[in-house]
Amino acid sequence: MTAANPSSLRNDKIDLLRGWLIFLVIVGHIVLGSVHENPIRYVIYAFHMPLFIGLSGYLINAERLVQGSFLSLLVRYWRRVLLPFALAFCVFTGVLIFHAWDESRLSQKLLLSYLVTPYYHLWFVPTLVLWVLALWAVLKLKIPITICMLVSVVITLLWAVLAIPDLAPILTMIVSKKVVYFFGFFLFGVWLKTKPGQKCMRGVTSFKALPAALLILCAVIYLMNIGPEKSFVKGLAWLVMNLNLMIICIAWAAAVVKRKQKTLVNKHGQINPCLVSMGRISLPIYLWHVLPLFLLKGFDVHISMPWGYYGLSIVSVMVIVGILIKLENRSSITNRVLYGV
Repeated sequence: MTAANPSSLRNDKIDLLRGWLIFLVIVGHIVLGSVHENPIRYVIYAFHMPLFIGLSGYLINAERLVQGSFLSLLVRYWRRVLLPFALAFCVFTGVLIFHAWDESRLSQKLLLSYLVTPYYHLWFVPTLVLWVLALWAVLKLKIPITICMLVSVVITLLWAVLAIPDLAPILTMIVSKKVVYFFGFFLFGVWLKTKPGQKCMRGVTSFKALPAALLILCAVIYLMNIGPEKSFVKGLAWLVMNLNLMIICIAWAAAVVKRKQKTLVNKHGQINPCLVSMGRISLPIYLWHVLPLFLLKGFDVHISMPWGYYGLSIVSVMVIVGILIKLENRSSITNRVLYGV
């Protein structure tokens, strides 16, 4: 998630990819049922966050990052992502606190949990900042990115193949946290921008159909094992699938086109420009698309009227996305508090 910039300075293919991913995020949040019970959610959650996280890592400018101080880095990310996050955090947390107070169940422990643990989807933004700070520390200490990436990917594999009760207590504390087991994808994205990563990406994609065949094979293995149970084969297939998908998608999106880039507008529709816009302003869409779902579920509409919930959710989210697209660059205030510009 990055702030909106003039389209002339952006890669539309990157924004198109992020647009598809933020669309899948929305679908995954609208669909009811647990991840392991609903096939739609199971498929989406199998890859959309790893790919989104990996793409975020790839878009980090490591050279610029290492040149800044810790304080300047915090100031920069406060303006870009933490201020829009703080506004959304106050709104969602404020409603939760009011609801708990209205039902006479507000306590110091509950209040502390609301303040320490961001609501539902909000975990990603502060976690992304923590990953950036960790990368800054790695670069400052001149620790090889390749080594850090390999260690992080091994930790991700441990989380994927071993049930939490099977882990040693010290590993349970580490591996069970999203900030840790998703860090491998972030670092893999960063690594793909290095010379060894670029060489690996060219080598993998030079095999033409082989990466796609491996991707399909791993996806089939993972989908055949739907459910919360973990195994080495399932976990390894999930990890290889996502790392391979990152290589394929990033290689496609970051490819240097010698000829003049063709328009992304589909002859039979205008869906691509919409997705490009969604990718460009993925931060505010990510933060605010949950609001109508939050309110509808708060009134138990998803239980009393499931089909009504779906209809209202789809319409209201479309309205929010449309408003955010229209408001982009309309005001310096909205740019600052919504888009991180």
